[in-house]
Amino acid sequence: MKYTVDEIIDIYEKAGVILYNAAFEGDYKSSNKEGARLIKIFKLFEKDLDFGHECIDRLMESKNVAIKSKAAAYCLALNYRVSYAESVLQEIADNPDNKIFAFNAKMTLKVWKQNGCLKIYQ
Repeated sequence: MKYTVDEIIDIYEKAGVILYNAAFEGDYKSSNKEGARLIKIFKLFEKDLDFGHECIDRLMESKNVAIKSKAAAYCLALNYRVSYAESVLQEIADNPDNKIFAFNAKMTLKVWKQNGCLKIYQ
């Protein structure tokens, strides 16, 4: 299926709410379901880098920390806007209000720095 950038943003905004709430409610089933859905979209980004970059640029503007951290991780995985993605993840990691998302950002940066690459899926 072919999506527009606006459709992708809408999907991520809705998924971001689910992921954010699931993280604090311990609802791993909803989180896993949304995560799997978003991986399918990331695979589209890998196949069409121009489209992926356009979507990621918009996702990086999100106010939702779950979406913004995913977009930054996508940048690292695609070697796109790496310095900016690192700074976004560091900012998320340094803010204690981000709780689990701060921890995830720290771990994403750690894996990135240790391995020199980041895999979104296995």
